[in-house]
Parts: sequence; C-alpha cells; structure tokens
Amino acid sequence: MSNLAPEATAFFKLEGGDESGGHEKLRRVLDGLDGVLEVRVNFIIDTISVRYDSDRLTRDDIKKKVDQSNRVSKNR
Repeated sequence: MSNLAPEATAFFKLEGGDESGGHEKLRRVLDGLDGVLEVRVNFIIDTISVRYDSDRLTRDDIKKKVDQSNRVSKNR
C-alpha cells in the first residue's frame, strides 16, 4: 500500500509580463498554500504550473489566488 498523496497539476496563462516582479510574487503566494508541492513559472511564455496534493487543495482554491493577483488571462 502506498502512502503517496494523490497529485494533480493546474496550469495558468499569465498576463502583464513580469516587469514589476508580479509572477515571482504570485509564485511565492502559491508556494505558501497548504498542499502545494511545486510551483513553476515560465517567464518566456508567461505560464505558471502548480503541482498539488488533491486531497488537501483543489484547482479552484489555486485559481482564486491566481485571480486575486490580477495576473491571469485564461487557464488551461
């Protein structure tokens, strides 16, 4: 029997570029959420991916934080 938590990954397309460090600020906020396992930002194509424990967090929980940052243009 495995003790591994069920994982999921959410992807978001960001807008606004990163001229004010907003993507990095968002990465730190998401990384601080209980249940987030990994956050990756691709500054070239302005996307962010979040790998998370789906028993402790939902995609909607993550999307709320992304939406609050005013940096999301659409989710994938």
